[in-house]
Amino acid sequence: MSSQNTSASSSSSSPPQTQYTAFRQAEKHFKNRAHKGHLPSIRKYLPTLVDLSRPRSGGQEEDPVWKAGWWSPENDVDPASVPDGKKKNSKGKEREKGERPEIDYSDLERIKLSDGRKGYIVAPGCILIPQYLSIDQQLELLHSALAEYTRPPNPLSISTHYDLPPNLFDLYATAPNTLVEPKHLHQQHAQQQRANSEPTTDQDGSKAEQQPTKARGRQLIETEPASVLGYEEIVARNKTWTGDIPSDKLGIKTVEQVTREMRWANLGWVYQWSTKSYDFSRDKPIPFPPQLAAICSEVVSSVPWGEVFSGQSPDAKCGWENWPKDYAPDTGIVNFYQIKDTLMGHVDRSELDPARPLVSLSIGHAAVLLLGSASRHDPPRPIIIRSGDCLIMSGSGRQAYHGVPRILEGTLPSHFELSPADSDSFSTSSTVKAAKQFIASARININARQVFPPGFTRPTSSK
Repeated sequence: MSSQNTSASSSSSSPPQTQYTAFRQAEKHFKNRAHKGHLPSIRKYLPTLVDLSRPRSGGQEEDPVWKAGWWSPENDVDPASVPDGKKKNSKGKEREKGERPEIDYSDLERIKLSDGRKGYIVAPGCILIPQYLSIDQQLELLHSALAEYTRPPNPLSISTHYDLPPNLFDLYATAPNTLVEPKHLHQQHAQQQRANSEPTTDQDGSKAEQQPTKARGRQLIETEPASVLGYEEIVARNKTWTGDIPSDKLGIKTVEQVTREMRWANLGWVYQWSTKSYDFSRDKPIPFPPQLAAICSEVVSSVPWGEVFSGQSPDAKCGWENWPKDYAPDTGIVNFYQIKDTLMGHVDRSELDPARPLVSLSIGHAAVLLLGSASRHDPPRPIIIRSGDCLIMSGSGRQAYHGVPRILEGTLPSHFELSPADSDSFSTSSTVKAAKQFIASARININARQVFPPGFTRPTSSK
């Protein structure tokens, strides 16, 4: 917002102005870690909060979010207003858990999926299906995300900077102290070897001075939606892209360290983060995991899309009638969150069909998802998204800002905990155990989407 909002000429009766949009204010609230031991208040957003996967049987005592203290009345007190003496006296004291409030969902439209499950329309075109994944499916996807989806040729967030072993997660499970070198060290070694064997010369025969190449920083690029640019324009713009340059600031690290630094794995068509577009230089995408594709296609085909879009204006028509039979994800991102990680509010708009469903699956710790509108100025709806939940964003909902400002620490479901049976059993593979160790302080989100609308033919001259 413009700094003019804080102008002294404003009327004294005007509401307080802020430089932050409503979406950014919510982000800052949940991200706040300024006061050690203090958790941001969830109750502050109770009027619009969604928490559809909270355990029903056993009451709040069986709810990891409640047990972790996220409904404590202490969270509703501004820590800056508490005298220092009171802060010292409360040190080491167990947090009062308080009462988990009931939530009014009367404003949410409920739909029935073809398999009998319930879904809820949490925003235009956005459907939340609580606990869509069974416990077994969650455990299988956890293992796949780490042990399979991180293998070549799938690019990882750390691929640019490190010479990674192809069996990265196998080593994480069996030899976590294995050393991994950053790419810039290999480049330096290669350059040194060339310099020693074949000195370069200027035209006058003198030895040329070796000039270090300065690494380019990643530029923030604002692009138009792919549906506006079109396929050929995207290809033309990407012809000048030569790849990201490895950081020259990194040192040798262990497999365990670089695995914990990993933030994403790319599935299917490769997304270029620097240009915010897909790499169409390949004839075909990297094969998309068939098991994941089946889960996503099945959930899309089970949604009664006619009910989802029944109340929307005719100009919101987006071809939903065909999704149950022709939705086929061909790209996706596996996001690996450590406990203190966040995902800033954004809109995914790099697919040529801007309305086709984006399917998002959650595994591990619960998190706060902020789901807004096409404007950052509109207040977002906070959703406590839990392991097993499925969120589908489609139609105009694909243009909605969304982000994850907080992983809710202490909320890992018990089925992810490493049990004595896991530790003692010879039948439990090392990677299964390692996956549970990884998720003990993490959250994984797997999202899938479809780049090309059905029937689209890529021009051969543009490939």
